[in-house]
Amino acid sequence: MKKFSLLLICLFITVSSISQSFQDEVNLLQSIYGMNKKNVVAEFIELNGNQKEIFWKLYDEYEVKRNEIGKKKFTIIWDYVNDYGKIKAEDAEMMMNESIPLRIKSGQLIDHYYKKIKNKTDPVVAVQFYQIENYLAALIRIKLLEEVFITKE
Repeated sequence: MKKFSLLLICLFITVSSISQSFQDEVNLLQSIYGMNKKNVVAEFIELNGNQKEIFWKLYDEYEVKRNEIGKKKFTIIWDYVNDYGKIKAEDAEMMMNESIPLRIKSGQLIDHYYKKIKNKTDPVVAVQFYQIENYLAALIRIKLLEEVFITKE
C-alpha cells in the first residue's frame, strides 16, 4: 500500500507541475498515466498463477483503447482550462457535444473490460480492476480541472 500511495503522490506532483508546450503535456500525461499507472494497478490487483498472464493481456488491450479516448478527453479539458472565462456559447456547446460521448465511451470501455476480465479470471479480479480504473480516471480529471482554479487566480 505504501508503493500505491507513493505512486499517487508522484502522479499528483507531475500532473500539477506540467509547464511545457501543449503537445508535450499530452505526451507527458499519457506517458505518466500509461507507465506508472500499470504499477499502481499491479499493486492493487491480486492475481493468482495463471490469472496474471490473462489479466495483463486484457489490461494491455484495454490501455490501448483507453489511451485513444484519454487523449481526446485531455485535449477537451485542457482547452477548457486554457480558455476559462473566455469561452463563447458555440464553443461551450461544441465542447459538450464532444465530452459527453467520450465520457460514455470511457464508461462503456471499463464496463466491457470488467466483463471480459470477470469471464477470463474471476469476479474479484474484475471488481478490483473496475474500482482502480474508475478511481484513477477520477483522480486525473480532478487534477486537470484544478488547473481552472490555478489559472483563474
